[in-house]
Amino acid sequence: MLLRRLLLLALALFCFTAPVLRAGVPLDFYLPAGTTYDPKVPTPEQFFGFQVGDWHLRSELNTAYLRAVAAAAPERVKFEIMGYTPERKPLVLLTITAPQNHARLEQIRAEHLALFDPAKNAALDVAQMPVVVDLGYSIHGNEPSGVNAMPLVVYYLAAAQDAKVAELLKHSVVLVEAQRNPDGGDRAAQWFNQHRSLGAPSIDPLDREHNEAWPRGRFNHYWFDPNRDWLPLVHPEAQARAALFHRWRPNLLTDHHEMGTNGTFFFQPGVPTRNNPSSPAKVFELTAKVAAFHERALDGKGIFYYSEQGFDDFYPGKGSTYPDLHGTIGILFEQASARGHAQESENGVLTFAFAIRNHVLSSLSSLDASVALRTELLGLQKDFPRETAELAAKSKVKAYVFGDDGDPARAWAFLSLLAQHHIEVRPLAEDVAADGRTFKRGAAWVALTNQPQFRLLTEMFVKRTTFEDPVFYDVSAWTLPFAYNLPYAELDRAPAAGEPIGAPEFPAGKLVGGHSNYAYLFNWNGYFAPRALQRFHAAGVRVKGLTSPLEAIDADGARHAFGYGAILVPVGQQPERAAAIRAVIDTIVKEDALTVYACSTGLTPKGVDFGSASFVTLPAPRVALICGGGVDPHDIGAAWHVLDQRVGLTPTLLDVAQLGRADLARYTTIVFADGRYDDEVSDATVANLKRWVREGGTLVLMGRAATWAVKKEIAALEFAGGRAPDVAPTTGGRNQQVASADERGGAARQAYASAGDREAQKLIAGAVVAASIDPTHPLGYGFSDERVSFFRKNAIFLKPAKSPYETPAVYTAKPLQSGFISEANQTALANTAALVALAVGRGAVVAMPDDPNFRGFWYGGNRVFFNAIFYGSAIRPPGMGDGGDEAHAH
Repeated sequence: MLLRRLLLLALALFCFTAPVLRAGVPLDFYLPAGTTYDPKVPTPEQFFGFQVGDWHLRSELNTAYLRAVAAAAPERVKFEIMGYTPERKPLVLLTITAPQNHARLEQIRAEHLALFDPAKNAALDVAQMPVVVDLGYSIHGNEPSGVNAMPLVVYYLAAAQDAKVAELLKHSVVLVEAQRNPDGGDRAAQWFNQHRSLGAPSIDPLDREHNEAWPRGRFNHYWFDPNRDWLPLVHPEAQARAALFHRWRPNLLTDHHEMGTNGTFFFQPGVPTRNNPSSPAKVFELTAKVAAFHERALDGKGIFYYSEQGFDDFYPGKGSTYPDLHGTIGILFEQASARGHAQESENGVLTFAFAIRNHVLSSLSSLDASVALRTELLGLQKDFPRETAELAAKSKVKAYVFGDDGDPARAWAFLSLLAQHHIEVRPLAEDVAADGRTFKRGAAWVALTNQPQFRLLTEMFVKRTTFEDPVFYDVSAWTLPFAYNLPYAELDRAPAAGEPIGAPEFPAGKLVGGHSNYAYLFNWNGYFAPRALQRFHAAGVRVKGLTSPLEAIDADGARHAFGYGAILVPVGQQPERAAAIRAVIDTIVKEDALTVYACSTGLTPKGVDFGSASFVTLPAPRVALICGGGVDPHDIGAAWHVLDQRVGLTPTLLDVAQLGRADLARYTTIVFADGRYDDEVSDATVANLKRWVREGGTLVLMGRAATWAVKKEIAALEFAGGRAPDVAPTTGGRNQQVASADERGGAARQAYASAGDREAQKLIAGAVVAASIDPTHPLGYGFSDERVSFFRKNAIFLKPAKSPYETPAVYTAKPLQSGFISEANQTALANTAALVALAVGRGAVVAMPDDPNFRGFWYGGNRVFFNAIFYGSAIRPPGMGDGGDEAHAH
């Protein structure tokens, strides 16, 4: 037995290191030896001019190769483009199956979807149906062994002539998502290739090849983590992926990743106590059965691996969990990464070719498992609607009702998301009182729990605060109505409702009173009001913002109320811009879902008049987003995305290394997202920042940027506990943080092996928290309710400002709304500051412990960020007021 183990260990080490000893490997290093191939189909090596693994493949090479394979083997392979990335790179899908299946592919798809229809599935014989498998590669761009394995898998399925492959394709439809993140993948491939030594690659972990420059290739164009976007669907890659998923509803879906260089190979099941409670138990049973096929494949090559450790199946926004909630087996694979072509590791020299082969092996073992377990996998989906209906019938919640909160655009965005997930939503047909609110017919919707998507619907709306295992690979909460800051309630009965609405139309705006030669007014509460304001700035139109509510008379003589932040567009004062103003007005009514009021008089029946100093001039914002070394790409990427895509404002992406040489006077607003800045910003630059703020700039600080600003005496902020914490955010997986020494000293002795999990429970690893916001403060303009939800992912507890007017938002006395936060951290968080806005000279410093734009889908928090940019200049020292002596009531 000992000898056998030693031989296996020697084999594993040889397999791990051997490919680096030669420049390239034969095809049968990757694929089953002895296979006969169709000579019409080019091998990857013939097409690329080098063997896979010698260089990192860019997306355009992969796309060209896949086109060539489809052209050479049209009887097996269909090529299509299912969408494009922000950089206009195609998201390529191959459909690979036997010729007889291609001839009736649409019929196969329709019959497969009928498995989920109780009215049709009784007549279906799963023994006669092919299994549908989705193979998806390298959603993290700098985890490239997956996407480099992909052309080998495609070649094998397209060209292999043996009976095994013919039988596999007869009983399966294989969907190949060639590269789930081409933008990040190309960034990584360029880095690894341009730093590769042309002789032998450097295996030194400190070599530049193995240490990518910021932001690294993991992320997409906007520096988002695409494997957290399966639920929020912020980006086009995720939207295309969701459309494909619901077009086919595959039986098994793979998600090929990489992990740290010193790891081995992981495949699911994950940690058993961290499975999503809405996923069917049968999913996890079949996941375990599928795992046996991976075990045999890897054992046969002497490969070390593990499962049921480290990774979980909890957050439904990940590629291995979202499928589970639909009766699909989602499988995560994690291969140790060479982060280049070859690198030293604790297990020997890890080569790119070795990593690629493991993803080839796991791809083929997934297909073997799917065909062998075909009737069970199909049977799971056939039983899925009945079991889901039974679960829904037992639920105490019979419906979720939500309203538009006076902002139809935000409600539209939420309804659009639900439609993309095939959640059935109906218009509310009666007024409903619940949770202290009244949801009005015509301005509210209801999602009945008695629907096919009950499991996913539950996860989207659930407020979960108790957990079997309070340690999380990613976030512990994602309650979507909170993210959109929409009022909602759980109902124990199904209210009267209309027919399902499907994908909603964009809400129409309205111009009241026709065009005006005097002025226009519109309220600030609409989600796209900042975009409308930006359109005026881009057209060179002078605009003003309201700092004191009023009622105004429109051109037809009707009275209308306008709240804090309402926008006044003078026409008579800038007649040279009249045509431009008219064009912008027509655009924002049509495209920004705003109701605009034409006014013919500046005399108001209530509140300030149009000539009052309570209308402040709003300068066109010029925004610098600090990026580069030390900055969290997620947070600054989210800021970039919402400004670029939802506001139409192009920020300057200012590298922290350039900050010291920049003329700060170019910018009205500078944003420091969460990050570590101690070693990145010089003392001279800090002095320039201080001067810039005093001269009128608005400095926005998020997360650890606030703690850095305190150390550098940029901002007079204070933290609970008397110290400025410097802890990294705890979302994103892999690195579970531990508490600092002073937090763990003096505690009762605990088992050493329990330290990781016990200390992780002290973290705030992604939870939803409630705050109360002041809608009279410039940062609170446009909020119709004082309650707002933020996403908390750190343990930074900011004290309220010394002035009672400079803390526009505080967390409530019981802040936890959804997710896990320890009792101690809940107490520490209660009543601390969610926003601090300090007037400094003619400028302002805005500090926020949380990212208001979290992962791009926190629509409710976006308004705080937009206000800091557009209304930062209106933040004035307490007692200075708005100069509005004219406030009156006629």
